[in-house]
Amino acid sequence: MKYQLNIYASPWASNAQADALSFATALNSSEHQLVRVFFFMDGVYTGLSSQSPASDEPNWYDRWMALQQNTQCELLLCIAASANRGLLNDNEAKRQAKVTVTVEPPFELVGLGQWAAGFGDCDRVVSFR
Repeated sequence: MKYQLNIYASPWASNAQADALSFATALNSSEHQLVRVFFFMDGVYTGLSSQSPASDEPNWYDRWMALQQNTQCELLLCIAASANRGLLNDNEAKRQAKVTVTVEPPFELVGLGQWAAGFGDCDRVVSFR
């Protein structure tokens, strides 16, 4: 089965990140395929490349990057939610006339069409809040 995970919660606000990453890791060790992870609302903070958590806190950015390297899944950030929170890739930073780039590959800024795609091309869509 193909899966899309939707993550709505900030990396620091709840257990959503831990639960989603555990679920994704379990998918990776089974016959199922993780196609994409879509971060929306405060969940987009996961893709903030400039974050630097304290040594006793989980580094969700690095953990999702490691999962992506193992699964080749897409790591997608809602472009509107990201821009509202100052998360900009190179193209958006130029378009917004900002000097700071805070989103780097493999995280991508995309529209809600990518979120909706999961309902058509995946067998299951699982949300974490």
